[in-house]
Amino acid sequence: MTSASSSEGSSFGPLSCGSTRITTPEDSNSVSTSLIRRSTRWRPSFHLMPRAGWMNDPCAPGYDTSTGLYHVSFQWNPNGPDWGDIAWGTATSEDMISWKIKDNPILSPDKTYDAKGVFTGCFVRGQDHSLSYIYTSVSSLPIHHTIPHRRGCETLSIATSSDEGKSWEKSEQSPIIPGEPLGLDVTGWRDPFCAPWPNMCKVLGLESNETLFGIISGGIRDITPTSFLYKVDPNDLSDWRYIGPLTNFGLNFRPSRWSGDLGKNWEVTNFVTLSGEEDTKSGYDFLIMGTEGCLQNITSESFEQHQSNAGPSRPSRGQLWMSGDLQKAESTGSPKMSYEFGGHLDHGCLYAANSFFDPRIQKQVVWGWITEEDLCEDLRHQQGWSGMLSMPRELHLQTIHNVASALVSDLAAITSVKLKSKGDGTFTLQTLASEPYKPLVRHLRGYSSVSSSQLKCSPLGRSSVDVGFSRESLLSQQWELECSFSISKNCSQVGLSIGHSEDFANSTTMTFMPHEETFMVSRPSFPRPDSSLLINSSPEIAPHTLFTMRSADGVETTENLKIRAWRDNSVLEVFVNGRTAISTRIYAGEETFGMRFFAKDELSEEKRLRASHNGPTELVSGNLWDGILI
Repeated sequence: MTSASSSEGSSFGPLSCGSTRITTPEDSNSVSTSLIRRSTRWRPSFHLMPRAGWMNDPCAPGYDTSTGLYHVSFQWNPNGPDWGDIAWGTATSEDMISWKIKDNPILSPDKTYDAKGVFTGCFVRGQDHSLSYIYTSVSSLPIHHTIPHRRGCETLSIATSSDEGKSWEKSEQSPIIPGEPLGLDVTGWRDPFCAPWPNMCKVLGLESNETLFGIISGGIRDITPTSFLYKVDPNDLSDWRYIGPLTNFGLNFRPSRWSGDLGKNWEVTNFVTLSGEEDTKSGYDFLIMGTEGCLQNITSESFEQHQSNAGPSRPSRGQLWMSGDLQKAESTGSPKMSYEFGGHLDHGCLYAANSFFDPRIQKQVVWGWITEEDLCEDLRHQQGWSGMLSMPRELHLQTIHNVASALVSDLAAITSVKLKSKGDGTFTLQTLASEPYKPLVRHLRGYSSVSSSQLKCSPLGRSSVDVGFSRESLLSQQWELECSFSISKNCSQVGLSIGHSEDFANSTTMTFMPHEETFMVSRPSFPRPDSSLLINSSPEIAPHTLFTMRSADGVETTENLKIRAWRDNSVLEVFVNGRTAISTRIYAGEETFGMRFFAKDELSEEKRLRASHNGPTELVSGNLWDGILI
């Protein structure tokens, strides 16, 4: 569950940008035309969302092998674009590409125990092939980690379907758990996630197919954020038996700028075990969690002015992951998860990530909530909708062999990776990586109206060389970009700029600063003095580095900078080398005048990088697919 965190917006008249104009109803000669324009101006095309209203957390993603249907639901207020009256909207798909979204909520707040909201939950397919939703039922508001938690305001409930997910009936046993464990002062207790966890079975000495495990997110006040672990009977999904808190790292645990701040309270925690392609028998256990109550993000000293990172309209929270060992605590005998390494699942506006194991592709697939928090309330109300789901993403364990160094940081200081020494001064490096669902990417590229353009290898950083895609190559606001750069030892900046004015003065720019080990997405702003009150366009910033590998004969090679980006009108999802993801919103980029690639090779001798490339920084390849649609 996540509640709204709305930005403060002031009253304003028409907002103009180029030929597009937002008006109040009094200003419009045609109210119906004005409403259509407002509702579609920033609306995406291939991101899943309801027809109207507020939406936030993805809920109960899953796959039913009996029908061959994917399911995903979401917190939804069908009555307006503000948070409140939270029900569940839902959608089904045969391929996780084209979705049928129900016009009405599948679960509504119509019982005493969930009268204040049907909050986030999970999808469980029983051993008898039955389908169940297990969700947080809310009977009292407000709920927030900064205020006392009233016992019983959040309970655990269950709904089942006997017609293959077409309709759902709430169990007469609900709520199946009346609240948080006795004797604990919690900051929150919500967002159940339930799945098999073979490694947890091993710790507890259970057969791997004997049981399910559930976790409920929250925190213990003034002590730690955590997830509360339960043993679940697979033959009776209403039987949840409390084991104990899974983690205890203290408040605002911040290993480094690479790993973020674990905050004071967790939401929508998922667990997953991932193995490398070369070693499928063993694996790492991961938690993926939304973290509330975070302190300022840690960024490089040169970018202190952007340390808030989230911008003025966003709450202090993060979408993180961590990996650690599972062990029994000697004092209690209950399992505990240590912290080994961790990072950001996304550095931008994505939150409340929720996942499931897809048996078709044998991958864990995760959805996130793309927020509308950069838009002021007045503009959000005018468009009549708020928020959508991200592109579905496949999770995997990224493995890089023979790693000798990073660009600047010592490898041991990068707390988002796991290092295994090879005994020759190099390491095998592993970390969590993600990429958009491959079948969806293939489908978008194959749309009948898609036009593709390619750029060949070209040197950058020379004033006489203009490398990029023309305006004619970017006719739509739905496109995919895939590009690769080789970085020279003297490179201070490299990236690309999407022009929203003919002189590129107003643009969306993706910049990698190797000497700062920082990647930044700068967003365009409206040419109006008070536009910052209407729309947040602060840059998105993420730590990122490139790794140098050393061969057996001593030759060192630095990996290329690889950027993949998908734009869907106002939504931009960026993936850098697979392991750094940034989701953001672009509201002032409605006109496009092309795309340019750039580099600056100007580092001083003392700041030269550990990169092995002595020539100029180069664009190795660039591929653009314009007009991608469902």
